[in-house]
Amino acid sequence: MANALTKHKGFSLVELMVASSISLMALAVVSSVFLSGYRLNSQRSLQLMMAQDLNDALKMMKEDIVRAGYNEGKGSSFVISGAASSMVVHLEPPPPAVANCISYGYSDGTHSYYRSYYKSNNRLNVYTTQSANVSVSDLCKSGHSIFDYEKIDVDKFDVNTNVISKAGVTSNLITINIGISSKDNTFTDNKSINVQTRNWG
Repeated sequence: MANALTKHKGFSLVELMVASSISLMALAVVSSVFLSGYRLNSQRSLQLMMAQDLNDALKMMKEDIVRAGYNEGKGSSFVISGAASSMVVHLEPPPPAVANCISYGYSDGTHSYYRSYYKSNNRLNVYTTQSANVSVSDLCKSGHSIFDYEKIDVDKFDVNTNVISKAGVTSNLITINIGISSKDNTFTDNKSINVQTRNWG
């Protein structure tokens, strides 16, 4: 009977400590791999979000700016009060300087719409209104950020314009450059678009 009891004794303290150590090392390795994968996935998601947001912003601006100056039922272009009568967009500062604010308006015959895009405090803001009393001095402020400013900084927003004259018709070729970066500067992205406005007059 004594021999049977001797054969069935439990683990020794040393064996238990070795097994615990091996388990802890295995757990540490698994945790490290999981956290590394999680960080890489988060960084990749941020990079994709930045690229998508920048593409969406440029697409929205291009589709909207081509309407600048449209004036339904009128024989002349829609020009914001205080802007140069020869341009359907207003740039601040004015050409030939590189602008950091572009403003314009258009009318559908019933309502007048005003829009501006401008850089302020590492943000690219958009401001839109249908107010009847708007001048260029009102448009480069009071907007809201296009990007998630808690994750993305806008490092560059440059607007250049060149006057194009063809067969007596004048228009403007506008080049918009946007540069963004993540808050920790891990990722950056830069893109540009060209938009040709037209004289509706």
